Amino acid sequence: MATEPATSAHGQAILRFAWGVTAAFVMSELFGWYPTFLAPILTATLLASLPAALPFKGGLFLVLVQSASAFAALALSSMLRESPVVLFGAVGLIIFLSFSTIAEGRAFLPTLLVLICFSTIPIVTLAMPEQAAALPTAFARGMGISVIIVWLTQAIWPKVLAKAPAASALRGVQPVRLALAGSAIVLPLMLVYLMYGLTDALPVLITTVVLVVNFDPSRGAVQGVVMVLGNLVGGTIAVACHALLEVAPSLFTLACMVFGLGLVFGRRIGLAGSAGAVGLITFNQSIIILSLGLVPGPSSPGIWATRLFQFAIAYGFAVGLMYLILPRGNPPATETSSKAGAKAPV
Repeated sequence: MATEPATSAHGQAILRFAWGVTAAFVMSELFGWYPTFLAPILTATLLASLPAALPFKGGLFLVLVQSASAFAALALSSMLRESPVVLFGAVGLIIFLSFSTIAEGRAFLPTLLVLICFSTIPIVTLAMPEQAAALPTAFARGMGISVIIVWLTQAIWPKVLAKAPAASALRGVQPVRLALAGSAIVLPLMLVYLMYGLTDALPVLITTVVLVVNFDPSRGAVQGVVMVLGNLVGGTIAVACHALLEVAPSLFTLACMVFGLGLVFGRRIGLAGSAGAVGLITFNQSIIILSLGLVPGPSSPGIWATRLFQFAIAYGFAVGLMYLILPRGNPPATETSSKAGAKAPV
């Protein structure tokens, strides 16, 4: 593999990605900003998907959208907590409209943030009300950190790759069909977490939503299998990193490992199309599983296996349902996006 010169646009993009996610993760762990995976995966998403330097107004807008969505989700969940059926219906409508907006190719990143907030915060509010109040602050803080880090890295390494604006791989699918498919995946998962009182809803639902908006129906089951394998590979990498941290536990060791992962995956994420999307999914999975492993409390092979199993089940369910519901082939809009070099973020 040839070394990418730091003076090239691609080389600077890799450095922005590696340093950005490392700074976000280490800061979150240092100051105890739980869940510590929020800031790094939001940073990775922005750095991988922005077609140009993030302007000041654009950064503020993303912070406002993330904050408003998180607090609105908490307010709605708290108000309708005694009427879970009504709450479930209201959240389902919001999720349906959000997927429809993404399918129409409008406001991808802001709508993705809305989806993430309304698919996770209501579940945590009903299952663990004592922890729910801190979530909107965590979401807002995570996006604020991400935007600041993106600004700093772009100031240090200003060259950007010329690429089309980020768009979902599902753009071009009939909006109603995508909205129904997305809702049919996310809502049952939310219901399962509510029924069984599972406490890992936040990371699993976030990664599931991201997977849904990155699934390319024209690639069918092949990409689906690769995404599920990406989940397994990302989790395995995280377990290996956690084992190394137990040998030399320090923020320096953590920073070195995350930076190394950022360099390796940053090169792949810079590729257009599904290769970059799968690379980002795998990287985010590594960060999430590693972050969960660093939370104070018991850690054993059984806990690791349970976490990976939950992610695998959710991914398999999402991919299988998307493959069954969404049309396959080469939709014109998707084909055009591919030729333009667009890639979907995670």
